[in-house]
Amino acid sequence: RRRNQRPTSEREPAIAVDKTRIARAFYCDVLHGRQVWDSEGAGSLSFIVEGTRIDVSTSAAGESEPVVLSVANPARLAERCWDVGYSVRVDHDATGEARVSVIDPFGRRIELVR
Repeated sequence: RRRNQRPTSEREPAIAVDKTRIARAFYCDVLHGRQVWDSEGAGSLSFIVEGTRIDVSTSAAGESEPVVLSVANPARLAERCWDVGYSVRVDHDATGEARVSVIDPFGRRIELVR
């Protein structure tokens, strides 16, 4: 062990740190949200994006319900997500209107509505 390195038992697991960093990059940097903490959810990741609280689960996120996020310009936000490498889906409803959603780094769908 290097002299200035702390013992492993005192450090957070590298995987947890990496998932937190990935979540912050998406929810804070790309979606322009902010991370929030509460005393009840110790150890959980939560973000406020456009006034909506999003609790992030890094396991089985693709199985959870999509988050509906109301934004001023869904197309512009989807384009920003696409430009930095995130998946974007465009579906059409029964009326032919386009519905745009992005997929977070853990597989959860976020529907963007005006």
